[in-house]
Amino acid sequence: MAVEPSRSEGGQRIYSDSDVQRLITLRELTKGGRSISIVANLSGEAAEALLAEDRAMVVTTNGSSESGEPDGWVDRAYTQVRALDAEGLERTLWHAAMILGAQPFLDNVVAVLLTQIGEGWVADEITPAQEHLSTGIIVRVLQRLTDQARSKDGPTLVVATLQGELHGLGARLTSAVAIFEGWRVAYLGTDLPVADIVTTAESVNASAVAISIVKLDNISDIMSLVRTLREGLDPQVSLLLGGGAAGVLEADRLPLGVSLLSGLEGLRDVLRSKMAG
Repeated sequence: MAVEPSRSEGGQRIYSDSDVQRLITLRELTKGGRSISIVANLSGEAAEALLAEDRAMVVTTNGSSESGEPDGWVDRAYTQVRALDAEGLERTLWHAAMILGAQPFLDNVVAVLLTQIGEGWVADEITPAQEHLSTGIIVRVLQRLTDQARSKDGPTLVVATLQGELHGLGARLTSAVAIFEGWRVAYLGTDLPVADIVTTAESVNASAVAISIVKLDNISDIMSLVRTLREGLDPQVSLLLGGGAAGVLEADRLPLGVSLLSGLEGLRDVLRSKMAG
């Protein structure tokens, strides 16, 4: 809720000066094209800072920021990745999130940008420095975006990568999606032994565990780790596999109780189903 006014004895809403100022700030932010679903969750200080940033900077691009088309934001961000423009990249991603809203931003900007960066890496178009810079910025933007949306009452999802998997952006993206779906998230990071994931799931009373798989150097090893993880988890805890390389795994070879996710929308479907059930 944007503000929580008090009530008079007759039941009428009474808005304080700070309530009125917040509503004015939110109106100005949404007039600039920002999503109310995002800005309404910002603290008063964060909303004022964002408005000050808007007033201090006129965004002039080839129409991407005005039209709100995700492709324009992705193209601009990728150019900034290649130019090692950390400040510009963070500003572009944050403005895209504010204008598009959380779900379109995660699905159509961050996920697509990560794919482009991965393809650029394979094509020797993206250097380690560019990849590391973009990773840091994307993580910071996702953290900033989700800080205002964390649930205190939802079910808990443990997110990690298996031992040997050092790519964590997919897991970060999974965490952000879950937070916006009302889940509490225990993000463990990368390269986790199965025993640590199982112990954490038990400690936080997790309803599900999500594993991001990016590289497939040895499918048999990954399958073995997945089986061990499934056996270690409580049967009531769902085990979800996602990430750029998860689709290579053969579903019919996976143990019962393991779900292969079809992108971020597939993740949302599972999370919503579990919350509803």
